[in-house]
Amino acid sequence: MEIVKKFLSGISPDRRRRAIVALGLIGLTLIFISSFIPHERGETETAAQPPPEAVSEDDYRKTLEQELIEMISSIDGAGSVKVMITMDSTAEDIFAVDKNESESLSSSQEGEKRRSAENEYVIVKGKDGSEQAVLKKQRMPEIRGVLVVCSGGASSVTREKVTQAVAGALGVERSKVVVTN
Repeated sequence: MEIVKKFLSGISPDRRRRAIVALGLIGLTLIFISSFIPHERGETETAAQPPPEAVSEDDYRKTLEQELIEMISSIDGAGSVKVMITMDSTAEDIFAVDKNESESLSSSQEGEKRRSAENEYVIVKGKDGSEQAVLKKQRMPEIRGVLVVCSGGASSVTREKVTQAVAGALGVERSKVVVTN
């Protein structure tokens, strides 16, 4: 630190400002230039994001039930808790597609245009050589109803708290939630 102070004290304030501005400009220039230099990606970084993994409906339902049990157990007066969720339908997988549209003039009738569209699933090859369609997103089934059995369910106040918490957490109507003891 002493060396830096001695060095800076020997330079006039005007020169000091010029040196700081020059160093700043050099730094910005290096940052700008580095954006044009290609760099190799590490093994953990890939050019494309890996497709999301499909989750089974059963795992989804069990995860929701477990999270509700933990949440409801923390409500004052709820006591021991069991939860059952029923689903309305099955999960829907939505895969990435390549849309190829073309337009052509018909030779038999002037001015008549024909449009055709083809959709092809986007396929990726795994490291083991297997081919797989790219899963864009997965739409989970809607919740049909929720049954909560808790030792504090006899109390109307506790029932109201639990019903409100479950409906809010799952984004379902209160009429779809039943709380009992």
